[in-house]
Amino acid sequence: KTTYEVNYSTDELITASVKAIKQMDKIEPVQISYKEALLGVEQKGVTAQETRSNYQRIQYTGGLPDIIAYLQKETELTRRTLADILTKSGRLAEFAVNPQKFMDAVAGIISRELHRMMIDGIKYERIAEQEWSMRLFEDEEVLSYLNNRFEVKKSVYDAVVYDSEVERKFAEELDRREDIKLFVKLPRWFAIETPIGSYNPDWAVVKHDDETIYLVRETKGTKDFEKLRNSEADRIRCGRKHFEALKVDFDVVVSSGEV
Repeated sequence: KTTYEVNYSTDELITASVKAIKQMDKIEPVQISYKEALLGVEQKGVTAQETRSNYQRIQYTGGLPDIIAYLQKETELTRRTLADILTKSGRLAEFAVNPQKFMDAVAGIISRELHRMMIDGIKYERIAEQEWSMRLFEDEEVLSYLNNRFEVKKSVYDAVVYDSEVERKFAEELDRREDIKLFVKLPRWFAIETPIGSYNPDWAVVKHDDETIYLVRETKGTKDFEKLRNSEADRIRCGRKHFEALKVDFDVVVSSGEV
């Protein structure tokens, strides 16, 4: 098992957040849509004929909420950092137009930039004498519906529960290979902690050729998956750094031929 720490520059976070907020869509007033129609109830069914429609933008006139307190709750950043981001963005005037939409948009942008920097600056370290117990495999049963269960011979279980056709084909090919001594679809309890939630890798593989090699693999439909900036790809990036700290071979693969 490992623990992690994250390092990022507050100045870089402010700069990146300001740039992203400047580029976000303009915050518009609330728009109300009003329609009237005549309903006809006949033997053949119900009919409707629109007779009137109107759209109106409503300028907000109520009291303004505490935006700093709201953003603090959403991002856990200091008031000073948040104040710097808001003032330097040049978009604060739009807060009065639609307060909730503005706060949600800004909170989302700051959170994404913060997560990106945390992922890029994360560092894992091994926790001494803390490892997963093999007994956990004995205590767990493989439960699934018949349509996503594939029987295998070279695993700690007699079947693999797969989430996609890519995983089913991967398991089928590994089970046929002579150089693969053991593989397992890692259970849900095998989770690596990250700043944006836990990450559950796909496969653990024991390969035997001239030497025994222990591998961890993530199966995806494309090798370019890690180029994406989304929560799943970011968790996989953290998983890669976790296994680097343990000196375990980890990679994202499309097929068993890459193992």
